Amino acid sequence: MSNDNHFASKKLPISPIALLLIGCLSMLTGCDPILEVDGAFFPAWLVCMIAAGFMLGGIRWIVYRLGIEPFVGPRVTVYFCVYLTCTLGLWLGFFRL
Repeated sequence: MSNDNHFASKKLPISPIALLLIGCLSMLTGCDPILEVDGAFFPAWLVCMIAAGFMLGGIRWIVYRLGIEPFVGPRVTVYFCVYLTCTLGLWLGFFRL
């Protein structure tokens, strides 16, 4: 004989407050600022990533011209961190302040 009510008697491992919090946070995903560029709509984070790419190019050129690029640690890691800092800084500066 099988017990069909075996799964019905178990409780959820997630509390109702956690479910409410997850529900509220999932509704906030649609609150991203959208920018219109030449008739096309882009999310703000995408615009910040593109602008940060240009900033990174300028910063790398300055570092190269100053002659300190040989002293930069692992270049891929350092330049990725600079890119990430530029992206998040632009996003925080323009869309969160």
